[in-house]
Amino acid sequence: MVVGCGGGDSSDAPAPQPAGGGTADSTADENAGQSAAPSASAAPSADSTPDAPAAGGLQLPDQVVPGADQTEPGGPARPGAGGIEMPDLDALPPAEDSASGAAENRNGVQLQFASWQEIESHAKSTGKITVVDLWSTVCEPCVKEFPGLVRLSQSMPEDVSCIGVAVDYDGRKSRPPEYYQEKVTAFLNAMGAGFENYLCNTPSDDVFAAVDIPSIPAVLIFDASGKLVKQFVDAGDTVGFSYESDIIPFVEKLAG
Repeated sequence: MVVGCGGGDSSDAPAPQPAGGGTADSTADENAGQSAAPSASAAPSADSTPDAPAAGGLQLPDQVVPGADQTEPGGPARPGAGGIEMPDLDALPPAEDSASGAAENRNGVQLQFASWQEIESHAKSTGKITVVDLWSTVCEPCVKEFPGLVRLSQSMPEDVSCIGVAVDYDGRKSRPPEYYQEKVTAFLNAMGAGFENYLCNTPSDDVFAAVDIPSIPAVLIFDASGKLVKQFVDAGDTVGFSYESDIIPFVEKLAG
């Protein structure tokens, strides 16, 4: 069972909070997110792939190891129990530009910037069942469950549209959304997340309020008509949810 945690930045993040815990722990210098249209952004790529797939066809790569000590930039190492170590960003090669001019890494992962309003509007208009995963690089339960989203996108590509939304940005002027671009894209690349991915430029607390969730990870499921039909969050009757036990069976039943 995993428990939820609030948003925040990766440099000075607190330990994950229990289910129903608070929202992003930050002092926002800006309370409103940018409303610019989504744009693809350059980011580094990872060359490593898992040595052997886990049950379900995917395992965390070597750089993302449950149980390893997690050392945060400028901070002390955290205990290994349940820890997640992010990929070594310094060891990753630079992003490569695609023929179209859009920045893209070797696994085909692109990261776009958009407001929550834009992302939600898009999710409602795909014409397919759409699964939106709200996550953060500093949320261990989010990182542990994210491979399930990858498996879902690979197993039902014709029926389901998967969208990853990183909510690392907390509104601080000193750390704009672009500040988190490198780490977010490194993780997505390591996961092989070849679906739509956004780094939300609406501050995380505002996203939490708009969606009415107390913590992340959170997964929103829209039907083909754009109606929100299910919301999974680590609180209430969906506490401890997982892709394998809860989300994938729900989506399969919805796809019918």
